Amino acid sequence: MDETILVQQLKKNSLKAFDKIYTLYSVRLYAYSMQYVKSKEDAEEIVQDVFTKLWLNRHSIVHDESIGAFIFKIAKNQIINRYKQRINSFEFEEYVNYYNAEKYAACDTCNLIEYDDFCRSLNKAMKKLTATQQKVIRCCKLEQLSVKETAATLQLNEQTIKNALSTGLKALRELLKNTDTFITLLIMLNYLYF
Repeated sequence: MDETILVQQLKKNSLKAFDKIYTLYSVRLYAYSMQYVKSKEDAEEIVQDVFTKLWLNRHSIVHDESIGAFIFKIAKNQIINRYKQRINSFEFEEYVNYYNAEKYAACDTCNLIEYDDFCRSLNKAMKKLTATQQKVIRCCKLEQLSVKETAATLQLNEQTIKNALSTGLKALRELLKNTDTFITLLIMLNYLYF
């Protein structure tokens, strides 16, 4: 069946059209996602998220646009969001999902040394921040609390939390700019996505 007809039917809430589109693209979408996320579970979640978003946004599909292009655009955004979530998890999910423990078991000692160096540099830099910046960064990054939750926990207003987070991460970036390139990149990315 022609994709244009499928899109028209999808926009009219046709579950059959949705199923056909799923059949046409789910395997390719899974393979595409696996190239980037390297995790079966993550790739499966991306496929689910993409088709959920496709259904929810079916009325906004432009007739001229290829349904494949639309689907892969959603997938690309989902993959980017997953990278941001990982990068924004403070101390980078213990830095050791760090090359998957199984793949680098032979180099465990190297990984631990590099991780220890990373933590030492980061903790040293954190001590140079104000007490409020330290608390805010620990709440928002380490404990993964939202700005609102952090404000309630620290009994500060949300704007104070946002300001402390922004200035704290900026200061960390500056403090770590002459250290290991990876640490600098990590802090810069943490800063840029907030």
